[in-house]
Amino acid sequence: MGEDDLVVADRIAQELGQLTRMVTSLRRHRGDIAVAHVLVQLAEQGPLRVSAIADAVGSDPSTVSRKATELVAAGLVERRPDPDDGRAHLLAVTEAGARCCEDGRSKRVELVCAVLSGWSDESRQRLAELLGRFADDVQELDRRASRRSGGEN
Repeated sequence: MGEDDLVVADRIAQELGQLTRMVTSLRRHRGDIAVAHVLVQLAEQGPLRVSAIADAVGSDPSTVSRKATELVAAGLVERRPDPDDGRAHLLAVTEAGARCCEDGRSKRVELVCAVLSGWSDESRQRLAELLGRFADDVQELDRRASRRSGGEN
């Protein structure tokens, strides 16, 4: 990588950091971020064990278990027996939980629409394409790093 590449990468990293801080700040005003991550994971993936949710959201099972307990108490998630293992249980989103996720998604879409309202259609499409590519590449890099650290080459 050349000097110019490093300058651009630094700018992108700074902008991503600022965007992450702003999104985190917005979410803090709307409730517990960790609880939201667990709920969204269940809504998107269907019933899961605590360990699978922890892997998906990058947390430890004890934290996810505590957050799941909050979600169960709020009626947004329910515990179900695991059909593959009678000793274990799965967590599944309830109808109320699904509505909560959809409401959150609608609010995020409205926010993005408001932010991008002055952008051209071409610019909006390009941003969506580039963000998707960036996210995919970050995920692939993480997978490769995980394989290396796990002893797989």
